[in-house]
Amino acid sequence: MIHTLCMVCVQPRPNSAQPRLRLFSNSNQELSRMPNPSNHTSTAPCAIHISGISIDFSHSEKNLESAEARIGKFLRQIDHDAGKTMRQTFSPPIKLSLEDTFSLRLQYKRRFRKIAHEDIDLDDILRTSNARQEYHKSHDNIKIVVTLSGNTLTEHAKQPDSASDTTRELRPTTDEIVQICPRFRILVIGKTGVGKSSLINRAFGVHEAIPSTHKPGEADIDHEFVSPQNDRFVLHDSKGFEPGEERNVNIVRDFIDRRKEMSLEDQLHAVWLCFEIPRAGGRLLETGTEEFLTLKRGGKLGNIPVVVVFTKYDRFINRVNRTLDESSLMELNPNAIKELIKDKVDAELNEICIEPLEKFAGPDVPHATVSTNKEHAETLARLIQITEEHVCKHVAGDASVMTSIAQRVDPGLKIKASIEVGKRKYWKALTSCAAFQDRRMSDCLRVLHTDIVKVWNFHDPHHYLESREFRTVVVNMVDTLDVGPATNPDRTMASGLSTVGAVAGIVAVLAGPVAPIVLPIAAGVVVAKWVYDVYKLSGVVLQRFMAYIVDLTLVLQTLHLLLDSQEVSRRVIKVAVKSYCESPTSGDVHNQIQEYGRKLTFLERADRDTLSKIIELMELHRIDTKEISALRAQIPTVDLIPDESW
Repeated sequence: MIHTLCMVCVQPRPNSAQPRLRLFSNSNQELSRMPNPSNHTSTAPCAIHISGISIDFSHSEKNLESAEARIGKFLRQIDHDAGKTMRQTFSPPIKLSLEDTFSLRLQYKRRFRKIAHEDIDLDDILRTSNARQEYHKSHDNIKIVVTLSGNTLTEHAKQPDSASDTTRELRPTTDEIVQICPRFRILVIGKTGVGKSSLINRAFGVHEAIPSTHKPGEADIDHEFVSPQNDRFVLHDSKGFEPGEERNVNIVRDFIDRRKEMSLEDQLHAVWLCFEIPRAGGRLLETGTEEFLTLKRGGKLGNIPVVVVFTKYDRFINRVNRTLDESSLMELNPNAIKELIKDKVDAELNEICIEPLEKFAGPDVPHATVSTNKEHAETLARLIQITEEHVCKHVAGDASVMTSIAQRVDPGLKIKASIEVGKRKYWKALTSCAAFQDRRMSDCLRVLHTDIVKVWNFHDPHHYLESREFRTVVVNMVDTLDVGPATNPDRTMASGLSTVGAVAGIVAVLAGPVAPIVLPIAAGVVVAKWVYDVYKLSGVVLQRFMAYIVDLTLVLQTLHLLLDSQEVSRRVIKVAVKSYCESPTSGDVHNQIQEYGRKLTFLERADRDTLSKIIELMELHRIDTKEISALRAQIPTVDLIPDESW
């Protein structure tokens, strides 16, 4: 008898016309449309060996410049072959295990000699190889063939052969990343008064990244600043380059050279070169800065990403605004005035900053214009996005994940990092992951929970987000979220803005010194029985795990909006949970997961589709960084003192 199969029961709810979704164990009925899990045997191998890769782009409009295979921790260049083909053999073959990622990074020329790149995910090779000796994939008329070595079925998922295998604690993927790269390491260069401290404080959600005892203009570049409010980044500070002064250029160059030879943990991952936006006619680049950029352009600083940061954007806007002729604005509506100001700001910024920079350093130098005022939060998010992109491209994947973990301004990057972490091991194989086999579902959920919470990296000194109580709340969300009738399962929410707009109204009622918040799903109630069952694959189990991942992520997204880098409290967690549960988002998520489960008929083919559905739901309800400032303006400050119990 299969005890993990469940049924959906719609029960009347007092004072409400809404049905309640309740999933519960049922040993007498088998209503799932999925194959019987006891008869399901996964044929996905735990590991395969890759002996070669070939790429044929003769029928594609894209002109490939280079290609790189990313197999687990290995990065291997694919050499050009005859015509529009590339080919590379690996001797000995490279082993690809279930927890490894596999992708191709293709670089090709675009117009104006710009180089673009894209990553092609090949993770499904473990589920589709079986006994074949080749894996084929087509992308934009580019044909990819991966040659496999030996019998691909020699290393298959096996039942644990000892009690110690099943009792050994599952290891979060984030623990493995932290072991390799525990912190995002950044060097910030800029003159006194340019706004370095406020930039770091806002970007990483800390109070004082550079202590007040550190005298302005006397930075020790080797000193490591680590904030107690966020220990996932380490800062190196350097004063700017004064005219005619070469000493600091040499200090910075020597520092970068020394760090290049170190392990990923101690390497420098990025440099922010900061300038205050000058007034019209002012000089942007001094002699020392030009020398530094010349070193970078000539390749003498290696692959370290250098991002030019133009600071105090809000002051620049105010300066431009004061130059406008008020009489010319009288007949314009507010939106037209806003557009006029934006066009003038962009034109002047291009003239006094971007054109001089590109004229000297070339068109490919990354740059961002930022303000640390909360109403311009999207500018900081853009800086972080540019930095993460170049760290991923030029340093390492683990360092780019740590970039996303360390920052506290862009929830979209948190979701992106969660997906990256989940794809490496547990999310990409929910239906065939040998790691979950014969383990209690509570242990499987715990490792998923830990990975997601650690990526969001809230200031949570009491560890409320990893507590048993909060995990119980999330489990009960999966079981008892109120949902509307799924009359149109293909309906989707308009955007993250509409989602959080609904949340904002709920928060307005909950915020302030009011009575303790009562959750619709309490932490103190008995946890559903299925949590203590041994993991056995079924359609309902798959839906529960999907709901757990998405529900938790979207609650943390709401928490990000409420906290704005403050310390986590139980009260604000409860506000976030209640807001999510009572918003249209929760019902939409569960409706779509249920509909996905009804349409899914082959569990053995579900891995890729399941991962895609999880990503789709997260992206659908992700908050657009351009709307963060507007959303925060709608959401009142939550009174966190005094805190309250669960």
